[in-house]
Amino acid sequence: MNVWEEYLSILEDNAHLISMVSVEELMRFGYEIGLKSGDTVLDLCCGYGTLLKVWNRAFHICGTGVDMNEEFLAVGRDRLQKNEIRDITLVCGDVTTYQDNKKYDVVICSETISSIPETLLLGEKFLKAGGVLGYQKLYSKVDNPPQELVDFDEEVLTLFELNAIFNQQGFQMISMASDNTGMWERYVLNWSGKRDLLQLSQNENDENLRAWIQKWYNMYFKYRRQYEGQALFGLQRILDSLL
Repeated sequence: MNVWEEYLSILEDNAHLISMVSVEELMRFGYEIGLKSGDTVLDLCCGYGTLLKVWNRAFHICGTGVDMNEEFLAVGRDRLQKNEIRDITLVCGDVTTYQDNKKYDVVICSETISSIPETLLLGEKFLKAGGVLGYQKLYSKVDNPPQELVDFDEEVLTLFELNAIFNQQGFQMISMASDNTGMWERYVLNWSGKRDLLQLSQNENDENLRAWIQKWYNMYFKYRRQYEGQALFGLQRILDSLL
């Protein structure tokens, strides 16, 4: 694979991340938490399963992804098959009721379930002692985010506030993979925008959808671009980190 083919491959992986954290950042995150061949990873709310695909190719991990969206999972399975990746399984289901007798080296919570403490508790249920819990979350870049942004996303906490919650729940942050402007633009304008416009082309008289698209773009350009970020936080039990 030449340099241009490799670049296009990275762009394709980035295009299949339902996240503003890039493939490059995920690679650094995986390296920092010490991923190695044979490690097991569970990704709850995995989308297309791209994180698992990237880490399989880079670190030779094995893993399972769980998501309720069969459309995303079908695309993800097709991408895994085309890349001859057999160590990743994508399961359609509700992460809150998912049953698995395995314990994993790393558990990723890609979405918040009910609350931050409940999400961390859900992920830790599947985590080996001494393992790393990954939690992806939007955050505010300023101490007092605009109320319009808070209303839109329901909860926008600062990094200081998030770290305090992690500590209160007994976790220490050991790694953090952050967003970048390009990934926001890809997500807001290309991934989500294209999906909304396709729906609008099929429902031209849907004024509610038209209003939503306008609000989606306005929120990004007026508020989200300036005040909001996203990160994948690597967490470890404070006592476990001493093992």
